Amino acid sequence: MGMGINDFRDFMPHTVTVEPYSAQNNYGEPTYGTAVSYPARVEMKSRRIAGSGGVEIAARGRIFLGTTTVPSAKDRITLPASFVPTQPPILDAYPVNDENGIHHVEVFIG
Repeated sequence: MGMGINDFRDFMPHTVTVEPYSAQNNYGEPTYGTAVSYPARVEMKSRRIAGSGGVEIAARGRIFLGTTTVPSAKDRITLPASFVPTQPPILDAYPVNDENGIHHVEVFIG
């Protein structure tokens, strides 16, 4: 039997916010929607991941998000103040499934 999301969240000591990308303003700068906070586990460890087009890219860390909502690469993610940078780029994000469907989301950051 899989680990329930409530048990899994015990391993998520951090809080991360995600602001969904909405548009660009008149100056070409991105604008974002309302920030949503999620329980998370931030692991800063460099690793190589397959980027778009199958090209390997270096990720600085991985975040386990306690949600079923998958952020896009255009969204803005904010980590706790103890992490540098606090707003790294999202390189990739995907849902992780268990026997009941989406369990949590993994996000790779640059």
